[in-house]
Amino acid sequence: MRKILLALAASSIVTFASASETTINATMSLMTQGMNQIQAGFLYSSKDDINSGIEVLENANAIFSKVDVSTFIKNNNKVQVTKNINKNLSKDLANLKKAIQSKNYTDATKYYGKVTSNCIACHTTIRGW
Repeated sequence: MRKILLALAASSIVTFASASETTINATMSLMTQGMNQIQAGFLYSSKDDINSGIEVLENANAIFSKVDVSTFIKNNNKVQVTKNINKNLSKDLANLKKAIQSKNYTDATKYYGKVTSNCIACHTTIRGW
């Protein structure tokens, strides 16, 4: 399954340049899968699941750093906020990964919360949620 998700992420990078709705939905689906995998890893004490979920999220988030998000976000303020969230998400995923590697699961859950906050911030900005 991990290879399938990585292949989808890699193929999304190429087609995402056009920022089509289909590709955005596919990327969001990857992000959802990554979040679910991390959460399941915490609930079932599976470091491998957490790390796999982080990798899926990192790959999906990388897509947004390589495209011009202004093609599907028309408000300039929202574009900048989205770019900031993308950077914050990258940083929080790196911190989550470090916490898992050092077996500091309490801090890891804190960073998972920050990752979730980044998701909610983006959804609030883009979707008006």
